Amino acid sequence: MNSTTPHCFVYVSNAIDGEIAVFRLDTATGELVPHARCKAGDNVMPMVLAPSRQHLYAATRGKVRHILTWSIDAQTGDLVPAARAPIESSLAYLTIDPSERFFVGASYGEHRVSLYPADHIAAGDGEPVQVVDGIEHAHAAVISPDGRFVYVTSLGGDTVHVFALHREGQGRLEAIGAIRLDAGFGPRHLRLSPAGDVLYVLSELRAVVAVLRRDAANGRLALQVVSARPPVLAHLRDGVVRPNASHPVQPDPAMLATLVWAADLQLTPNGRFLYGSERTSSRLIAWRVREDGALDYAGCIDTEAQPRGFRIDPSGRFLVACGEKSPYVSVYSIDARSGALSPVSRCEGGRGANWVEIVTPRDAVSSGIQS
Repeated sequence: MNSTTPHCFVYVSNAIDGEIAVFRLDTATGELVPHARCKAGDNVMPMVLAPSRQHLYAATRGKVRHILTWSIDAQTGDLVPAARAPIESSLAYLTIDPSERFFVGASYGEHRVSLYPADHIAAGDGEPVQVVDGIEHAHAAVISPDGRFVYVTSLGGDTVHVFALHREGQGRLEAIGAIRLDAGFGPRHLRLSPAGDVLYVLSELRAVVAVLRRDAANGRLALQVVSARPPVLAHLRDGVVRPNASHPVQPDPAMLATLVWAADLQLTPNGRFLYGSERTSSRLIAWRVREDGALDYAGCIDTEAQPRGFRIDPSGRFLVACGEKSPYVSVYSIDARSGALSPVSRCEGGRGANWVEIVTPRDAVSSGIQS
């Protein structure tokens, strides 16, 4: 792959290696080529890409925790270290608002959500300006396209919480509602539709998706439908809420091997197909989005062992997946009519791979930290 080949930059966080792996993805063929490794820190996990595509952020979850900032080199895709802010919480998820003024982090083990001003993070100050406690096993947070509302999953509480994001001064989260799902649903990751009028919620414990209608004016949610469990997972029983990885008492691995354990959720840019990862079976599951918003099962494919994170490229043609127990990263083509996935390339990655972000060169702009 030469510099004139149309390509994307792919970033994969490797928790065991403590590094971000950088790849180049040929957007004509789907070939993935390793490019560089960037030191991050012990147990680096959630990443988030700035809406401007100028910066990449990641949180480490080891004994020493940070939110790390890199500038993205527009020509090479290299990550240039820009800031390192110590934080107290172990974040399972990190997101940034469209104005790039605020971060929201969800802590699974501490049952909390934290709000960080971006200018503080850029200055190396990781002290949150607000902490909302009591969100049982908080797992993910997404922000509405207009930056006014934040949606947070409580995996242990079977609830999606709704907050207003007040952006005056240093910012503030105001709880304005919640929607409770069936007991044992275990909401994990969230994905908004391209128009922002639908919020998809993945069940970690059942590998089904709740379709929630979203009122853009007041941020409220209403349940429309819940998909059926994919037939390919019929041999697995409903999962259980698992303790944090650092908890001294862990469930029996033999028992866990019989349970559903879904992870990530991604939507094609045109909103036609939804994909989820299931870690026990090491599969990617596809759903077709109907015109009425309901979901139809559209097939599955075996993927890297224990797939926690994956991402769809901005063109919607390729899906890049990694696995926590696999040293490889795989690329699949997405059939535009059926949503079916077909393997097109595979290359060596890193250890403990768990999160994927993708940037197109025309979006990446070299610059310093914005305050």
